[in-house]
Amino acid sequence: KGLLGGLITACSLFVISCQKPDEPIALPRQNGSQRVEIDMGEDYTDQLFFDFETNSIVYTSPILSWDLAFEASPIGYHVFMNGAAKVLTYNTHETDILAVKDDPKLPDNKWQMDASCGLTDSTGIGEWLNGGTTKKEVYIIKLDPTYHQGTFKKLQLLAVTEDKYIIQYGDLRGNNVKMITLPKNQNYNYVYFSFAENAIVNPEPPKNTWDIVFTRYRIIYHYLNNFAYPVTGVLHNPNNTTCAVDSLTKYESIESTTLLSYNFKKHRDVIGYDWKIVNIDRGNNSATYTVNKDKTYTIKNRNGHYFKMRFLDFYKNGVKGYPTFEFQRIQ
Repeated sequence: KGLLGGLITACSLFVISCQKPDEPIALPRQNGSQRVEIDMGEDYTDQLFFDFETNSIVYTSPILSWDLAFEASPIGYHVFMNGAAKVLTYNTHETDILAVKDDPKLPDNKWQMDASCGLTDSTGIGEWLNGGTTKKEVYIIKLDPTYHQGTFKKLQLLAVTEDKYIIQYGDLRGNNVKMITLPKNQNYNYVYFSFAENAIVNPEPPKNTWDIVFTRYRIIYHYLNNFAYPVTGVLHNPNNTTCAVDSLTKYESIESTTLLSYNFKKHRDVIGYDWKIVNIDRGNNSATYTVNKDKTYTIKNRNGHYFKMRFLDFYKNGVKGYPTFEFQRIQ
């Protein structure tokens, strides 16, 4: 939130067979780590998408620039919410969008939200199709008033095909609703929508150009009555990317043979936020962060290449919001 014995060989053969001779992929050298500093800003206003293969930040966008994300693959239909923007949802089970005008007056922990793992079976919107046909149920979307003037919206998912979504939405207590078509683009993981912009937005680069994103997202403490809390951390690309964590083996000792013992997961939050530990000084009303250098994360990316990484710092000149890490290609 193992690998079979022949996986390494199979992945190597796959990479060789899929590479085009006239378009070689320039990979970082295998011997020697490379050090990277990420500038998220002290207030974490931006999210940054990083690609190990080119050792570069390929895209930067405001964390709060979107509200909903719709799967963009031809068979995709799941809808995700921006946890950093504290988006929540409530299924009214009504099918007349104009008849829905009142919020359920529930505390935030009784609303639905996505799990941080990013898996399709853990979304707040849930399964809005029945046998491929929309249930036409109306959802109330609660937006954080800090970022939105109209706190409540209503949303109805009307249809999804291989190449588009059709939705309608409006202010919760209003009688005017807008219908909009959201075209799918298979070059991206999601189609993003912003209520503030009343339009599609583009906070993410093409899915074949990046591996991890430094961002803000929401975790849910179920043992604290579903208390939700925004954290700063790392999510990996959902496009054919998996990750494993190792707290026992030293970073320098992890190599290709080590991969055989790892359990690679699709959960987007394997790297997550707890590579740093917060130390709170209540007397001075302050907090400091300490990075756990003993945690190493190994990422198998979209091209079947393996990279190990560990964090080294979270500060630059005493200012937080500057994650520093080292990484190395190992397969």
